[in-house]
Amino acid sequence: MQPVRGLMRDELEMREDYHARVRPDVLELVPDRVDKVLDVGGRIGANVAHLKRMGKARFGAVADLVAHQCLPDVDAAFAGDLEQPDALRRAGSEAGPFDAILCLDVLEHLKDPWSTVRECHKLLKPNGVIVASIPNARNYRFVLPLLLKGRLDYTDEGILDRTHLRWFVRSTAVELMTCSGLALEQVQGRYYGRKKDILNSATFGVFDDLLFLQYFIRVRRTD
Repeated sequence: MQPVRGLMRDELEMREDYHARVRPDVLELVPDRVDKVLDVGGRIGANVAHLKRMGKARFGAVADLVAHQCLPDVDAAFAGDLEQPDALRRAGSEAGPFDAILCLDVLEHLKDPWSTVRECHKLLKPNGVIVASIPNARNYRFVLPLLLKGRLDYTDEGILDRTHLRWFVRSTAVELMTCSGLALEQVQGRYYGRKKDILNSATFGVFDDLLFLQYFIRVRRTD
C-alpha cells in the first residue's frame, strides 16, 4: 500500500473556513468524468464544486445539516440530519442515482455509520463508487499519549476531534465500507510532513499504521 504524501493546510482550503475545505488528495480517487456526485456531510459543497470546475463531474449534490448554505456551483442541496435515513433517501429520489458518493471525514461523527453506508449503497448507479476518508485510531498522536501518559486529550479538530463518536483502524474502516456488499477497490494511507516521509522510507513502511493520519478508501457497487 503506497502512502499519500500530505499537502500543506493552505493547499486543502478554498478559504480559511472549516466548511469550505477542498480535499484534492482524496478527490483523486473519484473516477474521471463522472456524471453525478453526492457529497454526504459535504457542508457547503466545496468538494463537489471543485470536481465540477476541474471537469471531473457534471452534477454535484450535497446532503448535510448546513446544506441550505451551499456554494452556487452546487446543483442540489438536501439539508437534514444524516442520522435519519430520510435525508439521504430524499437526495436519491430527487437527484440520484449517483456515479460517485463522497463520505469525507463524516462517518466517524455518526452514531451508526454502518446504516449510512448501506443507505449510500442504495443511491449508487451500477458500477458507482463511494470514496471515503476515515481517521486512523492507531496514529501515534492518539496511541502514545494513551500508552505513556494515560491521557486522551480532545481537540477542536483532527484525529482527537471531540465530536468523533466512532474510531477505526485500517481493518475496521474497510469492514465499515464493505458492510453492505460493496467491493473494495483501493485503500491508501495519508500522513503529513517531510519528516514522516523520511522516517517511513527509512523504515520500509514498518511504522505505517502509526504515521497514517487517515485512510482513503474507494468501494464499488458490483451487484
